[in-house]
Amino acid sequence: MTPSTVLLRRATNAAIKPGRLLPATLFILFFIFLPLFVTSQKGSSLVIHDNTTAANGGANATSNLRSEIESAFNREKPCVDIMDDDDIRNVIESEREKNLLEGGDPQQVLTEIGNLMGASYVMSVSATPGAGGTTYTVFVMDPQTSKTIARQTGTDAKQIAESIVKQLGSGLPDNCKPHWLGEVKYVFTWNETKTTHDEGAAHASTRNTKRTKTDTYLATNTITATLMPPKPGSAVSANTTMARVWMRSKIISEKKQETVGEVWCREPGKNPEWKGYSLIFSETMTQLGGGADNLPVYVLVDNDGNYKISVSSPSGTLLTKIETSRTETSCVPQKPPKNDAQSYPEQKMDASGFDVSGKTDAKNPNVLSGSQTMPDGKTTITWNLRLVKPKEKK
Repeated sequence: MTPSTVLLRRATNAAIKPGRLLPATLFILFFIFLPLFVTSQKGSSLVIHDNTTAANGGANATSNLRSEIESAFNREKPCVDIMDDDDIRNVIESEREKNLLEGGDPQQVLTEIGNLMGASYVMSVSATPGAGGTTYTVFVMDPQTSKTIARQTGTDAKQIAESIVKQLGSGLPDNCKPHWLGEVKYVFTWNETKTTHDEGAAHASTRNTKRTKTDTYLATNTITATLMPPKPGSAVSANTTMARVWMRSKIISEKKQETVGEVWCREPGKNPEWKGYSLIFSETMTQLGGGADNLPVYVLVDNDGNYKISVSSPSGTLLTKIETSRTETSCVPQKPPKNDAQSYPEQKMDASGFDVSGKTDAKNPNVLSGSQTMPDGKTTITWNLRLVKPKEKK
């Protein structure tokens, strides 16, 4: 006897007053039909994960297959939100979750990927090279039940893609509210090295000195916004999509001085003489920081096809460490290097943001993609968004 049957029988046997009968009955029927309602919901998002081993070519071996699969879904079931391993990497938050891409029990891996990405279905694709060509294996799993709901093996990527879409057809929606899906990425990179030469500081006990000073500065700041599928029941708008936004910063600044020459040595029991001398000193400051949050990404497109994408970045924390090293040789045997490291309290990184503009391709207005390098020559913004919407009726 199911819980629904027990609940209904108890309600029937209970002494319910006529005035309370209707609300109670509706309450009971809600729970009776809730499982039917839940199971009737169609999955609206799919994440594709490559499972090809490195020995068999890794992800490159299935690139054509994955492209055919995405094209088939976009053509036949455009309301399905498609994500891939790049999206997974952008959302990953810990070392444990990074292991999702490293193998392990395939079924467990797919279940965890589905839960991490909030996807309705997870697809595994793999390639096996052979004498007769490459054989592809594709299967789709429901991460909530861990059941395989579609499977196909073969050598023709296009046929496999069409078969998978057909197998999943009844479980995929044909209607949806338009919304954008994809990635926007901001990358700032500064890599500069300055080298100068001089005779160093003058001392009466040194001569023929030459000093080389090298200052190296490397800075990378990345903001990646991965637009996520709308959660069930959430408001959906073509102008606003929630995204997982990561901000990462890495700064390494090194100052190094190397001095060589001769030093006047007065050693006990020996005549004074000039000997080779060297001094190497370096100071390295390393700053690492970042933050992550779920933030809205705004996409505005006017009637002329001009569009603007606006991304907000989260606040974060920045850690600083300064390391010094000194190595010296002179009259006496070489001294052991002197090394020191000092860590500093974390600093707060303020939230920021950026935007980029462009014009749609009249032949493909549902895709916004491009790359733009800022006037500073150090900042590049790339974007690739697809408008998820119902299939157009012919």
